[in-house]
Amino acid sequence: MAAVTARWRISRDEAVRRLLTEYVRAQEGREPEDRLTHISTVLRYPPLPLGRRTPRAGRPLRLRAPAGLLERARAVSLRLPGQYARSHRDYQARTLTDAVMTAIAMAEPITDDFLDGLEPLLRHRSALGLWLLATAATSTGPEKAVLVEAERARTQTDTGDDSTDGDPARIRHVQLVAEALENDVAWHSPERFKVATNIARSLLAGPGAETGERLLYEQRADWHELYQDTLHAVGERLARLLQGTTSYDFSGRGGGAVWRARRKVGLQDFEDWLVFRPDDDGAERTMDPPGWLLRLSGAWHAAAPPLTAAGLPQ
Repeated sequence: MAAVTARWRISRDEAVRRLLTEYVRAQEGREPEDRLTHISTVLRYPPLPLGRRTPRAGRPLRLRAPAGLLERARAVSLRLPGQYARSHRDYQARTLTDAVMTAIAMAEPITDDFLDGLEPLLRHRSALGLWLLATAATSTGPEKAVLVEAERARTQTDTGDDSTDGDPARIRHVQLVAEALENDVAWHSPERFKVATNIARSLLAGPGAETGERLLYEQRADWHELYQDTLHAVGERLARLLQGTTSYDFSGRGGGAVWRARRKVGLQDFEDWLVFRPDDDGAERTMDPPGWLLRLSGAWHAAAPPLTAAGLPQ
């Protein structure tokens, strides 16, 4: 920021407003997958203080900008799967921090001992590709069971293999749960970001950084092969991926994420069943999770009215 304010010969507050304005204009002009994010956002660097009373490192940046500009900046910033505006500290999205860091990096390179050597700016799709590799390396037992079954079903579908007598409804369900697990309800912890850092140093540093970023962005066959290798990594390869992490078992968070993914898919299926169910008496459905039995009278009917700009019709 000091370099930017000196070059533009304006105050720090005015420089921040100008940077954010240019950042929002540039981001809104890009496709969502092509918007830029700073590598520090994907790696959640610097990490949060260990305790609430632990002082934060560095000097805080006060943002004196119109509320509308800040909201637009948040809307075009990176939010990783499972992150929310208000949640447990490990799950909090830092969209405004991402906006400021990316805006500064677009105007002036950011130097930092931890980040030096890494590709500073990534496209959103590349950042999500890196995050998915980190989640694969740290997947717990409950998650792996879903992901492996979904991959087996996908392979059978792609190859036309009908040698197994799989239930189509079951195959569809597990694929939707895996999709929700990867794209919506992932669990978070500082350990996952340490693994993301290890992967970033192997793909996004040195002469091959541009190739690595393109690999993460395109997510073609070579990326999917790398994803599967990472998901099933053992021995020395797994040790390299997990370097610097603790041995804490996150199966609780992993199981919770699977529950949320199943619940999300279950609610989607429930809506379809409620509206399009067969017209018979005593229609029943088990919602699992949480294991509730739903029973509808044959005289009850649900309908999805057409939505208008003003909302639901009278």
